[in-house]
Amino acid sequence: MPWLDIAATAGVLATLVIGIAARRRPPTATWIVAVATALTLIVAFLVEGARWQLFLLAGLAALVAGTVIWARSGRLRGLASATGVVLAIGLVGTGVAAWGLPPVYVPAPTGPHAVGITTTVWTDATRDARGGDGDGDGDGERRSIPATIWYPAEASEDSVAFLPQRERVDTLTRALADQYGMPSLVFDGLAAARANAGGDADPEAGSFPVVIASPGSQSTRWFATSWAEEVASHGVIVIALDHPYDSAAAELADGTTAFGELVSTGDDARDQAAADHAAAVRAADIIAVVDVLVDGSSPIAALGAVDPERIVTAGHSLGGAAAIEAARLDDRISGTIDIDGMPRSPQGTTLGRPAVFLIAGDADPNPAYDATVETLLSDGTGARLTFDGVAHLGLVDAGLLLAPIPGVTGTHGPGGPRLVAQATLVLIDAVSADKPLDLRALAALGDVG
Repeated sequence: MPWLDIAATAGVLATLVIGIAARRRPPTATWIVAVATALTLIVAFLVEGARWQLFLLAGLAALVAGTVIWARSGRLRGLASATGVVLAIGLVGTGVAAWGLPPVYVPAPTGPHAVGITTTVWTDATRDARGGDGDGDGDGERRSIPATIWYPAEASEDSVAFLPQRERVDTLTRALADQYGMPSLVFDGLAAARANAGGDADPEAGSFPVVIASPGSQSTRWFATSWAEEVASHGVIVIALDHPYDSAAAELADGTTAFGELVSTGDDARDQAAADHAAAVRAADIIAVVDVLVDGSSPIAALGAVDPERIVTAGHSLGGAAAIEAARLDDRISGTIDIDGMPRSPQGTTLGRPAVFLIAGDADPNPAYDATVETLLSDGTGARLTFDGVAHLGLVDAGLLLAPIPGVTGTHGPGGPRLVAQATLVLIDAVSADKPLDLRALAALGDVG
């Protein structure tokens, strides 16, 4: 919660009210509140950085100071009071904006391992740029698979920005704004936020399980940051992908950017077919990364510690469908976790390996989803887990960007990624020990069944 913003806003409002209401009395009380408010605002700038909400509040504070001086002068008192009312309304709006778009704080990982981070773009030479089997573009361009890798590291003293590719920040935030139909300033918090992982930190020696993750449709792999850091801190390599022409903005091997093109047409049959196709392309991207991990062809040092016998897929929303489909198609994948995504594998599919379906409890019932998951779990190897008070966007780092609003991120939205990480670790434990899922451990996180 942006407590500093709210405290400063309340202080400016109190200065306005006291200054006008007590204009015929000595200004001592007004000065005390004003000085305390100014100090609070300065601390907010120092702690949170240059947030637009703080600049707006500072501007309103200057106008409040002028209005109070005006009201105390006794000239045009009615107009001064009316100005005070307008400013009060503006302050309330500023407080709401500060609460609705809080500073983005990535919780520190709780595991015993330091975490490093690196980014790469792989190329799948067997597919064209849009993920087809042939040269669909006619120019020989191959499929790019941008990825960020979080991994156990020797140390992570120099933490990176939440969006460490600084040259791509504006491109990504504008693309997200276009996707969600919001002003780009909504995503300014991402640009200012810091993560915990150390950029290109020396990898820790050992043999670690790996999770390959796919984001939601038209979203970004960076919304997996807090989840990935937490999982990696417990001795797991996490690889989060973007999918060109499906993710909001994905860098290509040639340095250019591909923007998401998957849009709703209003025709349910066409939209479902497009989503099915996108999930299949994403699953092929995941399997291409599995190929890289198994054959050991990547020069990235951290991937030298991958245990190819412990590969897990994960994904949010459409990414969850891709994770399930990749696991169906590739026996090298030992387990999978679907984070509130509608599975799109063929009817009657069972997985025959540990699988966890995470469900946002702050959502309307979906009988079609329930029936599909029931079939996928019919072999008895998986479980479904519902998080009460968490909405769909609260399961990823959108829950850090937005306020805990019911139906949007959920009243427990900021804690969603940590719950997802803990469930992921339960799945990895089952895969590592070649044993059934620990349902008791899952039940400690939410409602199993």
